Amino acid sequence: MTLRLFWKLVRLLMKERMEYRGDFFLAIAAQIISYTGDYIIIWLFIQKFNHIAGWTWPEIALLYSISLFTYALGAAFSFVQMRDLEGQVNNGTLDALLVKPVNPYLYLICRGFNLGYIAHLVVSGSVLIWALTALDLEWSAMQIIYLVLTIISGALIQTGILTTIGATSFIWVRSGFLFNLFFKIKDFISYPLPVFGTFIQILLTFVIPFAFINYYPASFLLSRDTMLLSDEVMWLVPLMGPLCCLAGYRFWMYGVNRYQGAGG
Repeated sequence: MTLRLFWKLVRLLMKERMEYRGDFFLAIAAQIISYTGDYIIIWLFIQKFNHIAGWTWPEIALLYSISLFTYALGAAFSFVQMRDLEGQVNNGTLDALLVKPVNPYLYLICRGFNLGYIAHLVVSGSVLIWALTALDLEWSAMQIIYLVLTIISGALIQTGILTTIGATSFIWVRSGFLFNLFFKIKDFISYPLPVFGTFIQILLTFVIPFAFINYYPASFLLSRDTMLLSDEVMWLVPLMGPLCCLAGYRFWMYGVNRYQGAGG
């Protein structure tokens, strides 16, 4: 799978979606309204209590926007592809993918690239820019680089976790319930980690590294202390993304190598 072939697939997907452009744009509008509503709910909540664990509205907006923006980038290459993998394994239609002369994982995620996440990017990107402006941070070149690396890393973390969940289809066949669990756990990082108890903080740091998507990077940019990681470790945070993605890919390839066909 080359970059040239990927862009060719994207162009074909765009042509396919534009055959029903009304449905495509209505879906995007619905997503924009839905996520705008989420922001409004959080804003109203903070207006009632002024802050959450000492975090103000622009800081919470930054936190939530990084989470949503990186989810959109990562899920565009992994969510639908991994969610539908259960059905392909169960029905045996995955076999057609495995006989193609390309890396099956790369072909799967590129072929299923989801253009619908444009809505997520528009909403979260707009609020992210506003939050960074409202916070009036003194930016250095290193901080800008850190923010870019954070966004890339966050997208890779979510891709890696979704890929890992999808790979369980090769072993258990049924994996849909794990995606529901993914979204329920991901809801925790919509708020600052100190809101939750020590157990949740440890879980989201050392077991399921959701906190590395937005909380630790945002804390570093905002010069906030964290309970579990020191400032010296913050520059290692962007490494979590490549590590998670690589681990997810390795597990997926391990699973596909064990795949023996429908009912195998």
